[in-house]
This record gives sequence, structure tokens and C-alpha cells, in this order.
Amino acid sequence: MFFKKLLQEIKEVTIPLYKILIPFVFIIKLLEITGIVGFIAKTLSPLMSLIGLPAELGIIWVTAIVVNIYAALILFINLLPYLDVSIAQITVLTVAMLLCHNLLIESAISKSAGVSFFFTSFYRFISAFFVCLILNFIYSKLNYLNEPFTTSFIVELPETGFLAWIKDQTLYLFYIFVIVVVLVTILEILKVIGVESFLKKILVPPLKFFGISESAMNIIIVGMTIGLQFGGGILIKEVNSGKIDKQSVFLSVMLINLIHAIIEDTLLMLAVGGHFSGVIFARIFFGLLISLLMLKLYINFNLFFEKYIFNKKLNQLPDFK
Repeated sequence: MFFKKLLQEIKEVTIPLYKILIPFVFIIKLLEITGIVGFIAKTLSPLMSLIGLPAELGIIWVTAIVVNIYAALILFINLLPYLDVSIAQITVLTVAMLLCHNLLIESAISKSAGVSFFFTSFYRFISAFFVCLILNFIYSKLNYLNEPFTTSFIVELPETGFLAWIKDQTLYLFYIFVIVVVLVTILEILKVIGVESFLKKILVPPLKFFGISESAMNIIIVGMTIGLQFGGGILIKEVNSGKIDKQSVFLSVMLINLIHAIIEDTLLMLAVGGHFSGVIFARIFFGLLISLLMLKLYINFNLFFEKYIFNKKLNQLPDFK
């Protein structure tokens, strides 16, 4: 009975997720080969100076936004030895990538959960920009982390060519399947042994503070630890169950769009030179602050959100209690 239910859970999580991932793998590749990534980077050049970064770093952030954080890191590692930048600037860049990366796929996942693709994309980009604007202002005023950034860490560029790309994407999709299987299995085991009930008792008070009910606990746990991309299938499944209210879904999606994969992504950014003051503290502090702001906005303008930001599926969910 347990394994039959587990297989059904895996099916319900992976199929909706792959319906998003597979088309977007090809869309993202098309954006790369048509030069749109480079065009967007040139367009963002004026904004880069506002957050204290040289225009040359724009291509790194745009690659993180359009492609993914790993492609951006390969470019990051190979480009930085030739640039004259400070630790503060590298920290601002890594925070920008943490808050706004893999935007197409993760906004599509948010859309499948019921929140507008364009609203999610705009929300993340604007949030990242203003957080980095504030962070750069703080570092500049305090004259903090202004030492030159140096690195000799270089990695080989990945193989080029269509066949190599197909191989990489196949492995990527298989990797996601393995992660989903492990994740769903762990969640089911936690239910059986009673750990889920224990976690609810701990997490209910802070979740309610952010306007999120306990029914969204799995969304928060999975999103924050594994990330939107890997946990997207579980997010969609939880929403499709109809057991979560629309306010909790919306605020959960907004929160985990800014704060997700807090172990893996944080360690990656620390490893390439981001300072903990930005990568850990600023990201979490401002992410939570923006989430509280979204709660206030939703409470005061919920009719606007339900009309223009939510889709039909999300609007059919019950109200927050």
C-alpha cells in the first residue's frame, strides 16, 4: 500500500513538472543561439552601474536570469580573473543571482501554481534590483569589503555542439527525476513516522506571521531546502489538491521565489567569493521583509491580485482562515 501510494505521488509530481521543463529547455536554448541573452545584457548595462557593478558583469547576471545559475557561474569564474572588482561588488552580484535566476522556468512553475508568469518575473527582478541597490549603498557608505577581489579559480568551459547539449539536458532531466523520487519518498516517510506533525507545531507560528497557513508547510519546506525547480512538481501537486487556501499559495510562492535552495545556492555563492553578509544575511533579511510587504499589499488589495495576478485555478481555492 505504501509503495503504491508512493508511485502515485511520484507520478503526480513529475508529469506536471516535465510538462514545464521540457519545452522551456528548448526555449532557453533558442534564446541563447539567437543572441537574445547578449542583447538583454546590453540593455541592462545602465542598471548595473546603479547597483555599483561594471557593465561587463551584466552578461553574468543575465545568463543566470535567462539560462540558469550554473551556466552563469561558469562564465563568472572564467571572466572574473580579468576584471578589476572588489569583494563588495562580487557580493552584490552573487546576491543579484540568488534573488533572480532561472527566471523563465521558475516563473512558469509559479504560473502552474496559479500566479501570473509576468508578475512573478517582474517581482523577482525588481526585488533583486532594489536589494542590490540598498546593499551597494550600505557597503559604499561603510567602506566595507572594498578590498580587491582576486581569484585563480578557473574551470573548463562545457562541450559545445547540439549532441553535447542534448546529453547535458537529458542528464539534467534525469537528475531532477532522481531528486523528486528521493524527496517524495522522504516526505512520505516523515508522514508515517510522525515527523511531519512535529514540524507543523514548530512552523505554524512563523508561517501565520507571514500570512501562510499550516497546509502550505510542504511548499515552504521543499521550496526553501530543495528549490523551486526541483520542488516545483510538489508545489503544483499541493495546489492541485485544493486543500490550501489561495492567500497561502500566493504568499508561499512569493516567499520561496526569493528564498529557496538556501543550502546549495548559498554554498555555491560563498565558494565563488560572495561575502556572507550579503549571500546569507541580506538575502534572507530582505527576502522576509519583502514577503511581509506582499502580505500587507495582498490584505489591502486582494481583489486586484485575484483579478489580475491569480489564474482561474488559484481563484477557485478557499479563502484563508
